Amino acid sequence: MIPRRTLSAAILVSAALLGAGCKKPAPTENPQAAADSAASMAVEAQFAKVTARKLPATLELSGTLAADETSEVAAATGGIVTKVLVDVGTRVKKGDPLVQLDTRAPSLQGQAAAAQAAQAQARLGIKQGEKFDPEKMAEVRAAKEAMDLAVTDAQRTKSLFDSGGVPQATWDVARARAEQAKAQYDAALNGAHQAWAGLLAAQAQSGLASKAVSDATVRAPFDGAVAERRISAGEFAMMGRVVAVIVHDNPLRLKIDVPEAEAAHVSEGKEVLVTVATYPGKVFKGVVKRIGASVKAQSRTLPIEAEVPNADGGLRPGTFARAEIAIEGESEDALLVPRSAVGNSGTASRVFVRAGTRVIERIVTVGREVDGLVEVRGTLSPSDEVAISGIDKLADGTEIKAK
Repeated sequence: MIPRRTLSAAILVSAALLGAGCKKPAPTENPQAAADSAASMAVEAQFAKVTARKLPATLELSGTLAADETSEVAAATGGIVTKVLVDVGTRVKKGDPLVQLDTRAPSLQGQAAAAQAAQAQARLGIKQGEKFDPEKMAEVRAAKEAMDLAVTDAQRTKSLFDSGGVPQATWDVARARAEQAKAQYDAALNGAHQAWAGLLAAQAQSGLASKAVSDATVRAPFDGAVAERRISAGEFAMMGRVVAVIVHDNPLRLKIDVPEAEAAHVSEGKEVLVTVATYPGKVFKGVVKRIGASVKAQSRTLPIEAEVPNADGGLRPGTFARAEIAIEGESEDALLVPRSAVGNSGTASRVFVRAGTRVIERIVTVGREVDGLVEVRGTLSPSDEVAISGIDKLADGTEIKAK
């Protein structure tokens, strides 16, 4: 038997539960107010219809952007690195200093060589830039005069000897003096030529020392940017040591492999439309400049190169790129939208299609530009309308308020 107190408590709890279950729900919000609130949150946007048009057939390819030139800049002389004037990413002009080596040793060598050259020049008795003439040297002139005098005396003595005016011994002495004077003249002449050769050697040493001083400053071979820095201050750079890698990045070379079956459609001068993931929705224009001489046997493709202008340096060597080249053939159906309709979602391009009072995001691939319109490929149809304003405020499913 249940105690009375317990039974009474149970009855009270049941009544409370029944009362709670029968309680009327709170009145809902005013439907008109909710609609007005949703309308106030809608994004205003303008829309334009997708345009369908026939466009020339294109060849779609992928390739890699490469530097027009790449140089592993090396030291032309050896020495301790005193300064490194550039780093990775530094833009340089042709002739700009990259690395400075210690110049004290070549400078001293240059001074010594210059002093030797000046000494040899003074000995020769010629001025800077004057033509060398050994007959103008004092030693040579004196030896020549002595030789001429001795030869004349010998000739006179010979005439006297032949006529019986002087004995054999006198003629022998005169002849010996003439021969000795000629030998002394020849020696003076040889000495002058040696002195001239010494001057040339000293000038060459001075020039080499000056070149070593100049080579101690490693300079950029062309306009471009520093791709790698391979040395630091305090290191010893041997002759031929690579200190930096410079790339010439304007223009860039787009390297593409064209399938053998399509190779006949590509020729020099053809325009190439280039897109990269770094700049989704942006199209760069290039021109085919070089066509390979032979087809690659393994891949059955023909290598080609296009030049892509890169004046602002925005494109980077090594970037993967997609390219389109117009080819001969039947026109293709294409869908185009205004440039303002294309937005970015990470590395992808997107448009927003009107669906009643909302928009639906569609990921697209951007193609050619024609008369201010951009070709897009994706799940679109000619009957669609795409947003052309307020793109940055829209997302998939956003409520819209058309202008």
